[in-house]
Amino acid sequence: MISPSKIRLALFLFLVSSFALGFYLLIVPDNPVVRLFRGEISNIDANVIIGPYPAEADFVRLKNAKVDTIISLLDPALPYEHVLLDQEKLLANKYAIKFMNFPMASILGYKIGQDYENNANAAANAVVMATGKTYVHCYLGIHRAKIVKNIVEKRNLAVGNYLLREGERSQLAQLQDQAEQLYNQGNYKETKSVLHHMSVQDFPSMMLNAWSSYRLNNIPEARRLFSEALAKAPKHEEVDIGLAFCDLNENKLEDAWQRFSAIISVEPSNQSALSGAGLVLYRQSKFEASALLLQRALAINPNDTDASDTLKRIQNAKILEN
Repeated sequence: MISPSKIRLALFLFLVSSFALGFYLLIVPDNPVVRLFRGEISNIDANVIIGPYPAEADFVRLKNAKVDTIISLLDPALPYEHVLLDQEKLLANKYAIKFMNFPMASILGYKIGQDYENNANAAANAVVMATGKTYVHCYLGIHRAKIVKNIVEKRNLAVGNYLLREGERSQLAQLQDQAEQLYNQGNYKETKSVLHHMSVQDFPSMMLNAWSSYRLNNIPEARRLFSEALAKAPKHEEVDIGLAFCDLNENKLEDAWQRFSAIISVEPSNQSALSGAGLVLYRQSKFEASALLLQRALAINPNDTDASDTLKRIQNAKILEN
């Protein structure tokens, strides 16, 4: 006859192993069990894409689709989502995609916590304000992400920024895509010409216009356009980065440093802020500190020519000194 203590031990081991297996399945969502319940990544060609937690293969797909911002709705208060968030931050850094997190605790679609609605609206704001393409996801891609999608769609009916319906693109979105393509090709005058024909300019268009003026070395106009964008999005770090680079261009080094430093204190992996701060320190002849920041910036985006050229000058100068 089996003793009660052995039965309790067997039951305990069974519960522990079941919990361990369940937790493993949760933190590795790209498995046959979870795949039965996961949603699919929506239209990859849209400006705003929704879907489930992205595995590394999904990161590759999103990067190839020119996605530059990921908005995660996972909540670190849930143990398995905490693990997944840590993994996702590493992958976002690896693939040089901006990462934002607006926790919306939910289990099988049921809300948990008092900040659910506030964070849903904050995530929707981030989608509207984002420049470039955005991927919004929760765990399965069928509950929280669709709530944010619905909020954005309702706002789009009023302001006409994005259309999340699959395959549907407005004329304004097409002009925006054309302007972005021209900007990425270095055709800044043509970019501004296309933007000029847009009857309504949303925040991404305003930023594209401002950066085009900056690249054309029309710093007063760039500062004016960034300031106009700031009025539309007072807490958006991309505007502060633009104004900081205007300060740097006009040799207002202390002002530039304060702006870049403020951004880095909140977002330590902001590549543009790290690069800009490194350039400020270089102008101030603080070469060792400059090199450290530039190296951090290049680890995130190796294609930053300003950072790489400046770092090479620092390294070459040290060689000459030796």
